[in-house]
Amino acid sequence: MTRPFLTFISLLLACSFSLVGQQGTKENCDLLVRVRTMDERSLETPIQVQLLGSQGVIATATVVGDQNLHFKVISGKTYRLNVSGTGIQTVTTPFFDVEPLEQQHTETVHVKAPDQKGPGNSTQQPNSISVSEMNIPNKASAEMEKGIDAYAKGDLNGAAAHFEKATAEYSHYARAYDMLGAIAMKQPDRAKARKLFMKSIEADSTFSPAYVDLARMDLQDRKYGESEALLMKAIAFNPTLPDAVALLATAEFANKEYDKALADVERTHALRNHEQYAEVHVMAGKVLRMQNHPDAAIAQFELFLKEKPDSPQAESVRSAMSALAAGRQP
Repeated sequence: MTRPFLTFISLLLACSFSLVGQQGTKENCDLLVRVRTMDERSLETPIQVQLLGSQGVIATATVVGDQNLHFKVISGKTYRLNVSGTGIQTVTTPFFDVEPLEQQHTETVHVKAPDQKGPGNSTQQPNSISVSEMNIPNKASAEMEKGIDAYAKGDLNGAAAHFEKATAEYSHYARAYDMLGAIAMKQPDRAKARKLFMKSIEADSTFSPAYVDLARMDLQDRKYGESEALLMKAIAFNPTLPDAVALLATAEFANKEYDKALADVERTHALRNHEQYAEVHVMAGKVLRMQNHPDAAIAQFELFLKEKPDSPQAESVRSAMSALAAGRQP
């Protein structure tokens, strides 16, 4: 799913990285890459992501687990991604455009692990199974599997056809509507994507990913209150979703609800795999500095540097810490 490029989102999604072979000196856009399984489960395996342009490989990044990746690219250009790693099937995405005025662009690449069963299978984590997936008809499940395979191979039209057949076989297939929404975002057709994410919720009011997807769109559109409301619903159904809690903190920060944002930064930090959302500590540090709590701000910046020492933001965070320590604002 294409994710928003607001400054606030970058606080969540940039993660530690190792870049090799980056070309050019005019890069003016941050490309953030998320790699997830089809059912949004975390990955605990080494992953290599290649950034490709029309002339071939531009850069390569390697991470361990389900961390996100950060590349510097040129706005107004076309790119694609190749994702490979231990225990996952190699995926090469379709080409995607980075718009001329974008300063941040996010791409999510969904991969299928060889041992991953169909959505709704009992091997999933209990809190990732929606009500609508408890009794999926075999035909609908088979179409979902075919759709996932096509999606992973970059065949968005083929994937959409299978997901539509899945919903025809089972009208309450929330995940199928959500995947159709993800495809619409890639086309891009935001109006269609919003309708499909809403259709996913109508099919199953407990399906958290659709709430999060809608919340991201609202945050991009600066509808902070609406984004918060959706995220609170998602968290109510699944309180252990770190992306939802971190995104809620970001929406609250954007809406100048600083105390709430600080509380949700702490909630994020207590969750599994919280390190991939370390940028929320930068946000918390800025709030605490603004509130004239320099020691607490430094503590938040230190957490960020501990969790993401190689982040592109590390240098500016260290400068902010030095300024605070010296008793002056940067």
